[in-house]
Amino acid sequence: MTTIRLFGNDIKVSEKKEVKSIMLFGTRIFFQSPALNNNNNDRFINMADLPPRSMHLAIESIRGSRPVYMGWKYLENSDINANLSRFLIPVECCSKLIHYMTRLEREKILNKDDRGINVSVMDPKGNLHDMKFTGWKSLGRLVFNRGWNNLVRDNQFQKGDLLELWHFRMPNNKPCFAINIIRF
Repeated sequence: MTTIRLFGNDIKVSEKKEVKSIMLFGTRIFFQSPALNNNNNDRFINMADLPPRSMHLAIESIRGSRPVYMGWKYLENSDINANLSRFLIPVECCSKLIHYMTRLEREKILNKDDRGINVSVMDPKGNLHDMKFTGWKSLGRLVFNRGWNNLVRDNQFQKGDLLELWHFRMPNNKPCFAINIIRF
């Protein structure tokens, strides 16, 4: 029997010897060390109901709102390529991100002119990086750009790093994001 803490509640899950994971909201969660699962190429992911304490304190220090978990992505070469200078947000996160934007912000993000909105993205060290958050119509995806390279360089992101994305707002209602990196 394994116990999982989810949203402050303990849930008991019976395990069979061959079953070392469960699906939770479409994400496979493993009860083993972080590694590739040879059967289906899923990787270990541990969904937290709260951000890491250091991130929470950094957001609190700038009087940001309570962060909301948006999703995760393993960084790819294209996410850290200085020539591309952008972070392509996973499809699974796009509708959730748009949901947390105001009507005016949604219009600017999804407008055909690709102008988007200005946001701040907090790195794992607590530093804020100004970026543009916009939709790319050609790919039907959302991206962070104009400033993404600085965040990648300052934090030495590498291919394969697991990036967790959180959303919060400043006291002036400016949309902000926080990034946590998990290295294996």
